[in-house]
Amino acid sequence: MNLKDKKVLITGASSGIGLAIATTLAKAGAHVAFTYNSNETGAKETLKQIGEHGLMFKVDFAKEDEIDVLFEKLNKEWGSLDILVNNAGVNRPRGLFETKDWKEVFQIDLFSAVKTTGLAVELMENKGKVLNITSIYGFGKACYKGIAPYGAAKAALNHYTEVLAKNLAPKILVNAIAPGYVKTPLWGNKSEQEFKDSGEEQLIERMIEPSEIANMAKAILENDAMTGEIVIVDGGLSLKTI
Repeated sequence: MNLKDKKVLITGASSGIGLAIATTLAKAGAHVAFTYNSNETGAKETLKQIGEHGLMFKVDFAKEDEIDVLFEKLNKEWGSLDILVNNAGVNRPRGLFETKDWKEVFQIDLFSAVKTTGLAVELMENKGKVLNITSIYGFGKACYKGIAPYGAAKAALNHYTEVLAKNLAPKILVNAIAPGYVKTPLWGNKSEQEFKDSGEEQLIERMIEPSEIANMAKAILENDAMTGEIVIVDGGLSLKTI
């Protein structure tokens, strides 16, 4: 797919991976709409970097009615959609047995992606692409014990990617990227030394840059021979066992 003039929706693009994907696709000539929730300052910076063809929407993905409103506005602005990137999500320590925690994470990291995808497919008119941003923690042997709901939600999103690909082919192609440790604000107020220490847990012995995930996203979206793939970009983290 040639990305020039394609209409793209990216969820959660006020910083980190979402911001990098938004600016990378805009530089390739795409028209980019994106969402944010609380980081309005970051969202305005994203919009500035995207340029004249950018659209910004405030959406809380814990509230499904706000997703409906998003697509009403998007339909009014564009009337169609070519690409959806499901990137919005939360990743914080959650209880192993607290169902309230599980429901919160699953609502944002999985259920909102399901609803968003369904509405996006309607706008695609049987031709388009979906890219899900999952996580290396979605694979069982690479899971992290402190964030069980997050890993489980991402594992479900991996499976949903494959099932979607089977159901929507050949008109709509669906893939995912499963990153490892990416240097983003989601890590909180980490110092450069703490980032360095975390990065050394990967075989590449450094953090992954958001731009490296964005470049992979661009390559996948441009490739018309891929569907149902979960591309791991984890710096070798899942191989580093001893």
